[in-house]
Amino acid sequence: MIMSMNKRKIGLAAALLCAASAPAVASNWEICELKVEVRDKQTDRQALQVRVLESQAKGQAECPQAGTALSFRPETTDYQSELPRRQWPKPGTTVKVRYRYLDGECKDRGPCRIEHYSPLQK
Repeated sequence: MIMSMNKRKIGLAAALLCAASAPAVASNWEICELKVEVRDKQTDRQALQVRVLESQAKGQAECPQAGTALSFRPETTDYQSELPRRQWPKPGTTVKVRYRYLDGECKDRGPCRIEHYSPLQK
């Protein structure tokens, strides 16, 4: 009888361990393809200032409309790090940018949006 109780405990522990290691279900990234013009006057040297010229949603994404001014720090195409400043598009140029976002719950802040902007290579 003691042996069968131990087997039950081991079985229960294994089931809990498997449930705990199951991947969490997350929302999908929403993606927009933007064509932007880099503004001549950079009011904030810590971020790229652009104006949206064209916007195309992939799926149900909420994209910035044409004419919208945006400010962001450009990232690599894999979104793992920021681009070095010398690789930022120059003022007056027109570039394509992939904008990705994920809506979720942020700790101690409630609902929030995680955003990424990456200039696309030509």
